[in-house]
Amino acid sequence: MAKVRGRRCLGDGYEPHVDDTDGRLIYSLPVDSGHISLSFEYEIEAGDLAVLLDDVYRRAVLHWVLHTKLQRTIIDTAKISQTDFRALLSEILHSPIDNVERLIQAVNREHNIHLQYYIDLDLAQAR
Repeated sequence: MAKVRGRRCLGDGYEPHVDDTDGRLIYSLPVDSGHISLSFEYEIEAGDLAVLLDDVYRRAVLHWVLHTKLQRTIIDTAKISQTDFRALLSEILHSPIDNVERLIQAVNREHNIHLQYYIDLDLAQAR
């Protein structure tokens, strides 16, 4: 497990987590692709953390949509900036659930994946 740099607010072990580091909330996600393991970090706001703590489904969707998109960045030159992350975060955490479901389907098509399988694994683990 990575050393916590601040106060852990969400998550444990090798999973997405949020740390409060000097008053900044940092969402961190470890991503593996083959033999490469990287960790990506993005700043979030208190309202985002509240949704992540309260809505396990949206938390799981963020985990797997972001993981899928970040895996592509490991083998590609495209990156996900803080602005890109903020747009994705807003769509998943703060838009109507129908928009979230459409996003899942779009990522499924774009990456030839069935995200619901992975989302369901997170939901089962949360029970």
